[in-house]
Amino acid sequence: MIEPSRTSWPAVFLAVGTGVVAAFQIGKAPIALPFIRAEIHIGLSAASWILSIFALLGATAGASMGSVVTRLGARRVLPLGLILLSAASLAGSQAPDLPWLLASRAVEGIGYMLVVIAAPALITMLTHPRDRQTAFGLWGSFMPFGVAVAMMAAPGLPLVGWRGLWLGMAALLAGIALLVHRRMPHPATSASAASGHLLHDIATTVKAPGPLLLALLFIPYSSGYAALTGFLPTLLIERMALSPGTAGMLAAAVAGANILGNLASGPLLRWGVPRWGAMATTSTVFAAAAFGIFAPGMPGGAAYGLCLVFSAFGGLLPSCVLGGAAIFAPERRLVPVTLGLLMQGSNLGQLIGPVAVGAAVVAFGWEGARLVLVPLSLVGVLLALALRRMGKES
Repeated sequence: MIEPSRTSWPAVFLAVGTGVVAAFQIGKAPIALPFIRAEIHIGLSAASWILSIFALLGATAGASMGSVVTRLGARRVLPLGLILLSAASLAGSQAPDLPWLLASRAVEGIGYMLVVIAAPALITMLTHPRDRQTAFGLWGSFMPFGVAVAMMAAPGLPLVGWRGLWLGMAALLAGIALLVHRRMPHPATSASAASGHLLHDIATTVKAPGPLLLALLFIPYSSGYAALTGFLPTLLIERMALSPGTAGMLAAAVAGANILGNLASGPLLRWGVPRWGAMATTSTVFAAAAFGIFAPGMPGGAAYGLCLVFSAFGGLLPSCVLGGAAIFAPERRLVPVTLGLLMQGSNLGQLIGPVAVGAAVVAFGWEGARLVLVPLSLVGVLLALALRRMGKES
């Protein structure tokens, strides 16, 4: 990969914008869940798959999709991913039953993966090394910002319905795809950028010290974050007797708090805080906050405050993980494959987190969520300590 002489900040912001609109597709589901459940007549356990199946393909084929991005080029793949998201959202708006809706969500997940692999790959290629961690701090905020903005649509759902929300998202995604097609610059690439074989690229990336561990670190975080933000509107409605609109706005604030950690990660790393230390702190706070949020008898206001803490500290981890892709990738041309592997870990967490927490809540009540989230978070601490032993810029 040829390093640019300066950072193209307009391109960075456009790439982050594509991630934000892709994340809208994650944020739209939690606020729509009560309306979908009422219309299709499904329970909480079945509804959890509307949150989780979005991540199904990414949880199993992220590295392979990263290799595809390497071959086709991130600049070409990014608008294609947005178009696929748009088409799937349009199809989902017409869903007559749960299987149709789940199928459309799975296709949305494919488009989402293409976007969140191609966009950071472009950021890597369009930034000067001295600006890269700052750029990835911005990129790391794409999910909480997108989820928060989407959740702010909650008060309007009684007017447009969840199907209207799906249609609006389809139109927005199509418009952003056109903007990217016309305005995103073409990065300079070396002649060997597309060399190698898909399976060889994946094997080389997985065997290298670092990428697999970073991907594993994403699993506890994304499990907890996806479960909390996914079920928070329902939790607030049931435990605090709030209206869906109010619950959606409060959940949006929790998702938005995650941005603070993302933006703080760049300065912290520049000031000498080790990457592994930020990740270990995130996982420790996750465990303590999850224990308190779902503790029996915890006052609603205190539980909500812990949700804000959970989310804000959690924001340190994504940008630390994603910013490590260029550092731990075995070769510069394999950065997209490394990003795909990292997003595979993220999607695996998004897949198992809501389903596991949903099953625990059905079996034991809301306090059962601790049985899933606390042990997962402690595993995250151990993985961060393992990264410390690897050295490098960890």
